[in-house]
Amino acid sequence: MPAYILAHDLGTTNHKCVVYSENGEIVASATRKYPTLYSQGGMVEQNPDDWWGNFLETTKQVLEKIDPIHIAGISFSAHMNGCLPVDDNGQPLMRSMIHADTRSSEIERDVYDKVCEDQFYQLTGNRIDSRYPLLKIYWLKHRKPEVYKKARFFLQAKDYLAYKLTGVLGMTDYSDASLTGGLNLSTRRWEDSLYSELALDVTKMPNPISSTEIVGYVQKSVAKLTGLIEGTPVVIGGGDGACATVGSGCVSKGDTYISMGTTAWVSKVVDTPFIDPQKRVFTICDLNPHYYNVLGTMQTAGGAYEWVMKQLSSIVDWDEVKVVPEYDQFERQLKQVPAGSRGLIFHPYLLGERSPIWNDKARGSFFGLSLEHHRFDLAKAVLEGIAYSLGSIYEVINYDGAEREISMIGGLVKSESFIQIISDVLSQPILIKRNASEATTIGAAIAGGVGIGMYPSFMAATSIIKTSQHFTPIEHHRIVYKKQFEQFKELYHRIQDFQFAN
Repeated sequence: MPAYILAHDLGTTNHKCVVYSENGEIVASATRKYPTLYSQGGMVEQNPDDWWGNFLETTKQVLEKIDPIHIAGISFSAHMNGCLPVDDNGQPLMRSMIHADTRSSEIERDVYDKVCEDQFYQLTGNRIDSRYPLLKIYWLKHRKPEVYKKARFFLQAKDYLAYKLTGVLGMTDYSDASLTGGLNLSTRRWEDSLYSELALDVTKMPNPISSTEIVGYVQKSVAKLTGLIEGTPVVIGGGDGACATVGSGCVSKGDTYISMGTTAWVSKVVDTPFIDPQKRVFTICDLNPHYYNVLGTMQTAGGAYEWVMKQLSSIVDWDEVKVVPEYDQFERQLKQVPAGSRGLIFHPYLLGERSPIWNDKARGSFFGLSLEHHRFDLAKAVLEGIAYSLGSIYEVINYDGAEREISMIGGLVKSESFIQIISDVLSQPILIKRNASEATTIGAAIAGGVGIGMYPSFMAATSIIKTSQHFTPIEHHRIVYKKQFEQFKELYHRIQDFQFAN
């Protein structure tokens, strides 16, 4: 009898449910959107009822195609850095503050005054930042004390769904816990000293466990709502960053990958927390409890790519100034532009930048523009600028300079020109994984499969992840990019203190 894993992935805008066979084939899938609520002061929230409603709908939809008796386990991946206060009965006390919520920036200075930034980074592997749940909890205590007082636990998105499925409240996994700002990476326990210094109640934090642990079993009431079999094991899974690591095939020390979406990150598997003296990158726990992931995130990767395509593509409706991005046409032309875009350099800091410069005031800029440049030079310079930003992160985490193949996942792996540029700039081979846009659900499925014993180990499970394309650096491109990469960094250092109008 076939055995399947049901993997749910809660993205920032989409909820995806994918059923995987033991050999990694997609048997069925369904997606739903949910709204994100924005308001003044940095408020960005989602309604947990939408998460649960989408879980029910997508689960019922995939079960129209398969017999639920074949579902051997359920697991999760979800967006990280959230903060959902729930009471003793698991009832949400407000909408969830998601990763993009920065309202706690107004009290960031208070946290800096109470906590030593260097010690914070040494313990948690993370910077003090308003996006982290620890600061969101601190904000709630001081701005919404009634919510803080009633809260039994502060949960992540997947942890809330795991509770709704099983009735077991107050569990999270190491990967999500490690991106709260409150977990001691070395001990994998909540760091009491931080909570004491901020006068926060550490008992309000859920119990951190391995991503492969069975947290409970499908309740009878949920079985009736969805068609799932009562008693189906539920594995807690992990945050989307950690799931993407495993889903990219990175399961051994030194394995490295790049995730290319609207934002992008470079990540490497390490066996001890990676503590950078300059705090340019951060560290989270891997799905495998023996490892960690060191990573750096750039703010606008695909965002910059989409921006330049919209600006340079033809206007099809001048009344509404409507543009349809001409990706295929540009792809053909970009291959004709020489490496280095005839001396043109672009900084892709359209929304500021995170790793490695951590400057939210930085802005995008072109350097070296002349009358000889045309739109395709500009477009290629943007792609090269994105690659230089990725290279700035890569050289931090790959400080030994060792050659290693880099896996690439995400929605932007369709442009061969772009991938070749990244291979040339990083001077490393790039492997494109089959189902590259499904890495988070594959990672969740593998965590679930290891948890229920479908796979004996993470290493064994990676046999289901196949490579579809292979790119290698072109030597004369690599030489050009090595010189221009240094110029890219030097130009930023010369203007980093310049105050832009917006």
